[in-house]
Amino acid sequence: MFSKIALSLLTASLLCGAAYAKELSFKEGFIGAQTEILGDSNINPKSAQIVTKLNMDDAIESLKGDIALELLSLKSENEKRDEHMYEALHVKAHPSTTFKLKEVNKEADGYHLIGVLTLNKQTKEIDTKADITDQSDLLKLKGGFSIKMSEFGIEPPTLLFLSVRDEVVIAYDLTLAKN
Repeated sequence: MFSKIALSLLTASLLCGAAYAKELSFKEGFIGAQTEILGDSNINPKSAQIVTKLNMDDAIESLKGDIALELLSLKSENEKRDEHMYEALHVKAHPSTTFKLKEVNKEADGYHLIGVLTLNKQTKEIDTKADITDQSDLLKLKGGFSIKMSEFGIEPPTLLFLSVRDEVVIAYDLTLAKN
């Protein structure tokens, strides 16, 4: 009898907790990458075609879920260079990248988002500093981090005597609607 009551209470508390969770959907913003062709020019592709599966309760620290991006949606001002970028990123075999947000920590310098980035079927834990603004119906995330292509099994492309820098700076500026 006691175990049935305990099970009922546990089920009720889980259902109540789920009722307070808010689903967040991408409203506007971008994810961008920046690297350079050493000795030549910068490469700055961006995308606003972002898919989110995020949720949170009333506390920002409860934010969890996935942020995904189709790599073919990354565009720069140079279409030919974009084609080389897609080839280097192996988009035919691995068309998307995902950031799985596991933890949000409030610290003196803002928030730190901790999660796992999957790119080219390789995963790496990422800790990114973010400015988070919580408004009544919106949540805004703005920040960035750096990765090395080689850590994800991607060889930085070269053309003639010019090489692309291994380090890529990722920036994000996302506005999420609370549903």
